[in-house]
Parts: sequence; structure tokens; C-alpha cells
Amino acid sequence: MGSVSQAERMFRVNWVAAELRSPSGVPLLEPDYASRLGRAARLVDLRDADELTGPLGYIPGSDWVPLDGAVETLDALPPEEPLVLISRGGERAGEVARALEARGHRFVAALLGGVVAWRLVGLATQRDDALLARRGALREARHTWETSKRALTREDIEHHLGDPLSIRWIKLAALLVSGRLSCVDGRDDSGVVGTPGGDAGEFLLALASLERVTGRALDDTAVRALLLRRLDAFGRCYLHTDITASNALITSMRADRRLDAHLAKVWEPLEWRRFLRSPPPAARPLVLEHALAPPCVGCGHLRLSMLHSDAYGVRRALVESFLRTFLTLRWEGLEENEVTVLPGGHAEGAVLNVTLVDGAEAFSRIPLVSPLAEGSQLFIHHPQVNAFLRAQLVRFLARQRDLAPLGPGGEGALGGALAALGEAQLGRTLSSLAAALPVYEATFGDGGVHVTPRGAVPFA
Repeated sequence: MGSVSQAERMFRVNWVAAELRSPSGVPLLEPDYASRLGRAARLVDLRDADELTGPLGYIPGSDWVPLDGAVETLDALPPEEPLVLISRGGERAGEVARALEARGHRFVAALLGGVVAWRLVGLATQRDDALLARRGALREARHTWETSKRALTREDIEHHLGDPLSIRWIKLAALLVSGRLSCVDGRDDSGVVGTPGGDAGEFLLALASLERVTGRALDDTAVRALLLRRLDAFGRCYLHTDITASNALITSMRADRRLDAHLAKVWEPLEWRRFLRSPPPAARPLVLEHALAPPCVGCGHLRLSMLHSDAYGVRRALVESFLRTFLTLRWEGLEENEVTVLPGGHAEGAVLNVTLVDGAEAFSRIPLVSPLAEGSQLFIHHPQVNAFLRAQLVRFLARQRDLAPLGPGGEGALGGALAALGEAQLGRTLSSLAAALPVYEATFGDGGVHVTPRGAVPFA
């Protein structure tokens, strides 16, 4: 592991954390996790030819290696190369995964539930016969973990988006109830639908807008109740941190003598992950003291909201209340509150706005775009998707009358306030993190994707 980059090391830690095991020991990955791997993992379909072009179709970007001879073909790949194996329901893929693991492949797993489960969660497949011409052929791996900061050109963006391994697709209706909004942050190693702060940033934006419209400050009790209802209605809530903030948190907690007894046996990265996933109840108030300090908040958008609360139109106490509630609920066992740790430093070379030629509807297929592009990174923003989801969030909040008494016309006022504040926050975050970077709009339609330059991000 000595020559492994920080980004690849984090990918491996995340893979191990996401991996499940069947009762017979088969390594498994859920479709949602596999859908966000982009070029970081090779997807290999093991089914017969007629299955690939049948009703279920196949996952875009897959290699096709029929089951007969699959173990020998895939065993020729480096033992550290991440492999996700696919069959109809997962059984055939599980057999091959077990065989490869026995031969020393460390990051190999079957897709849990196979193509059937992939489609059931709203992820898209294709049915053309293009894959049939590549029977047994393995794509050349283009993924690189090393990134450097350089301005990306239109040609770079087109090349990146033209690679089927860079894109996965999900129905917007499925994204509404079982997907996640990631942050615009370019350090994510997965395919994303991006908005400032991800799910966490959107919910905090809604809470700040609600306070603005009602003129009432939300306390911890109200924030907890609203977050629980939001999770009941829409499912998971994504929040990210990063290695720098995580290290700052660890250093801060190590210096706190009150935590010595709790941290005596916590040293390795996986041990820290387990500790922070569910600290001992007696330690939780102390951990929160450290976790809410700005240097320990790894999401740049949320940290800027704390440090420049007036400019962001949100009370710092509200940001702290949300983070405190989010972490507390997670520690109480609410797995829908998802924390992702991003590696490395910022090396973004452009901002990419992802749009659909026909707009975003419940039935629209939404591209999950990998931020790792051509040896650099992208800030990724899906404005149409965000507008659709914000409208749903406004309608949801308008029905929480005991906690959010909007009154006549209040729903429209809340929608207007959220849109205006969201646009202002986006501009401030990008001008702080992406000033002078080129901006591109990628419009997806039946004819493919069209990339248009849109100037550059202004300075704050």
C-alpha cells in the first residue's frame, strides 16, 4: 500500500466498508454503490448473448465475458483491479467472484441482485447489440487516481463525457426516493448528481428559507423532527467530509484528555471509521464539540455557510443544529444519514452544468457524471434536477404545518425564497472555490451530448 495514492486508498477503504457478504461468503455490492463507481471499477457482464439484448438489457460501459471461461479471462487482470461482476440475479456472478477471490483478487464482488435489482432501483440499461462485438474483450483501463489542477478545455469535457465508463443513468423518480444528491465537489470518485452541499446542503437551504419566510428560528427539536420526516419521505441524506477535516477532527479529539479512555484502541483508518460511525454514547457530546468546529467540517459549502453566515443567509446556529442532529441520528442507528469521506485536495479544472434537452421530469433519465476527468477534476452541478427536487421539498415542508406554519401564499413564498437563496449560495461557493475556472454546459439528448462554453466563474 506504500505506493498507493491517498485517493485510491480511500476508494479501497470505502469499497471494504460498502462490501456485503452472503451467508456462503460471496462478496456483494449494492446497485446504488456500484452505479457510482465510474471508471474506478470494471463492470463485467457474465450472461449469455440473448440476455444482453433481451428485456433486461445490459449496463452501459460493461465488458462482456461469458460465464464459460470467465474465471481464466478475468484472472489475467491485476489482483488489485476493482471488478463488479454481473448476472441476471447475482448467482452466477457470485460463483465467479468467489473463485477470483480464492485466486487472490482483493476487490471483486458480485452485483447484489444482478441486473434485475439494478433496474428495480431505477438505474438504466441499454438493449442494442453493440456489446456483442466485444465478446471476451476487456477495455483498456483509463482510470487514473492522480489529478493535477489545470483548466479543462471543451475537447477535454467532450472526451470525458463520450466515455461510457464516465456516465451511469438513473430515473429522476428513483433519484427522488432512493438516490442521493452529492456535493458539487470534484474530489468525489463516483458518478454524481451535484448541488452545493449535496442532500445536506439542500435541506439546510430549505430550513434557512423556512426561517426567512416564517420569521421564526428553528430549535434543535424542530430540526430533528423535520429531518426525521424528510428521511421518511425521501430516504437517504448525503453529507460529505474530507481527509483534511477528518485528520483535524482526529487531532483535536486526541488532544482532549476527556476522550483518552474512548480512544485508547483507535488507531487504524478502519478503526477510526467504526468509531466515528457510532461513538460510545458517553463520548458523543464530546465528539460533537470537536465535529462542529469549522476546521473539522469537510464540506466546503457547509463550512463557508458557518464562517460567512450573513452572506449565505443562514444562521450559524442553524448550521450547527443541523450537523448536530444529523450526526446524532446517525449514531442512533439511522443508516439513511450517509457520510462520505472525500480524499485529497482540490484540483478542479472546470465547472460543468449538466442539463437535459427536454428538461427534468419524473420519468427523465439523469446522467450520473464522474468528476474525475482527464487527469483533473470537475465541479458538477445539475440545475434542472435541483429545481425539480427543490419543488418537491417545498411541497413537503408546506405540509408540515405544526412545525412550519406558512399561512396563505406561504408555499409560493417559500419556493421563491429557496430559489433566490440557493442561487446566491451557489454563486458564493463557486466564487470561493472555483474563481476564474471555465464553465461548460453539457446538454444531453437523444442525439448524444453537446458541450457549450459558458464563460468563467467570477471572483467573489
